[in-house]
Amino acid sequence: MISIPNNIVFETERLIAKKIQLSNAKELFELESKEEVVKYVTGKVLNYRETEEKLKKWITNFDYEKGFGVLILHSKKDKEFIGICGLIGDNEVGYRLLPKHWRKGFGTEVLKGLITHASNLGMKYLIAEVIKDNIASVKILEKLGFKFLRDQTCANTGMPEYVMELIVKER
Repeated sequence: MISIPNNIVFETERLIAKKIQLSNAKELFELESKEEVVKYVTGKVLNYRETEEKLKKWITNFDYEKGFGVLILHSKKDKEFIGICGLIGDNEVGYRLLPKHWRKGFGTEVLKGLITHASNLGMKYLIAEVIKDNIASVKILEKLGFKFLRDQTCANTGMPEYVMELIVKER
């Protein structure tokens, strides 16, 4: 079991990753209502009610006490909402950022934070499923040492994707 003071799960140089709460519905809606964000994940923009339902499922279905679940990302500097990330499913890692925060190094930074978090939990490997056309995310995963495992079709979007794996080293 991990301790979650103030719901903070991990921090990076510029980001705070906290357990997501029902009070984060407005921020999550800001993310889930943007087609450019969801096109490589679910392929479906959500309305506010659908966003709230998704948030409730995430809170109910993930085991935050063991370190698994969706986390909300805020800037340390000004507490601005940046996006979400998390360890989900079978050792799967993922993140989504608001478009205004793309190309600022946050994708790399949050994945490094998730890798350290996974290492602290004793995880031996991480999996990432990434749509092939999401070139920026593919490059980040490769830069951080993820290796290609196989091709598959994304269940949510029907788009071709890579399954990539990282062997987690003790930190």
